[in-house]
Amino acid sequence: MEIPEKLKLEYLLALDTHIETVGKENKEITLKKIFEITREIADLGFGEKDIHEIAKDEDLYIRYEEWRKSNKTESI
Repeated sequence: MEIPEKLKLEYLLALDTHIETVGKENKEITLKKIFEITREIADLGFGEKDIHEIAKDEDLYIRYEEWRKSNKTESI
């Protein structure tokens, strides 16, 4: 079994959002989102190593960038 693609993409988006966010209060909100997604992944039976692999997957990053661009276009 593999972590669902959508969950991986949401995890990367949460990480990016956290990095781009300014202000302590806002950082706490984005960090909470990262923890929520991490919990969802853990609830599916995946561990820390699996979560680290998300950040190391270069092909996933390419798909993520395409996914993020298409979601920005759709929301306009």
